[in-house]
Amino acid sequence: MTRAALLALLLLSSAQAAALIHLRPSLNAAGIITHGPRTLKAGQPKQVALTFDADMTLGMESELRSGKVRSFDNEAVVQALEAANVPATFFLTGMWAQVYPASALALAKHPSFEIEDHSYDHPGFSQPCYGLASIADAQKSADIGRSQRAIQTATGTKPQYFRFPGGCASESDVQKVEAAGLTVVHWDVIGGDANQKSPAVIVSDVLSRVKSGSIVVLHVSGGHAPETGVALPAIIKGLRAEGYQLVTLKTLLGQP
Repeated sequence: MTRAALLALLLLSSAQAAALIHLRPSLNAAGIITHGPRTLKAGQPKQVALTFDADMTLGMESELRSGKVRSFDNEAVVQALEAANVPATFFLTGMWAQVYPASALALAKHPSFEIEDHSYDHPGFSQPCYGLASIADAQKSADIGRSQRAIQTATGTKPQYFRFPGGCASESDVQKVEAAGLTVVHWDVIGGDANQKSPAVIVSDVLSRVKSGSIVVLHVSGGHAPETGVALPAIIKGLRAEGYQLVTLKTLLGQP
């Protein structure tokens, strides 16, 4: 929902506004979408979007070069999604797309997947941010533009959505993203796969927190999130058993 749409809501009665808000994506105070519609239209199934971040930092690139980490491209995630015929959304860092151009292109060409933007090299736009490197305010717009170019070069796709690393951002950061023609989308369900060695814990974290309209954040970058692909089949089975339809972000948010 744009800021103009929010202003329009103010002209409605409180009852009309409440009903309309529940049929639209949710914005937090900074104007960031955190989940899709909670209230369903007649006959509409409950929907959930599984999203996967493809992180890459200078430190991660160094781990690859040194051989400390074999790969930050978790092919098991894509295999699990394909085996269950599940649409999904991937937020790529520009650096990940440059390190794994073939994988980035394959994701973009997949008919059930969509590609979005997760910054260039995964800095924390506001601090503190879970130990992520800081970025100077003067460099933020350049990072966003650099990521867009890297993703488009690798995939031929122009992202529509942007996700801040760690979810760390100020209102001015959101404005910078919007100035680049992107909409900020975060999540309301943390999959908990980062540095998690137990697939069962990941499955439990997702299934215990999900609601209609939820946006689930997981990772496709392997390495520091090695068990995501192992957990996915049980997550998918559990969500479907609860009557959820798994969709891309654009479908969840009603975007063309």
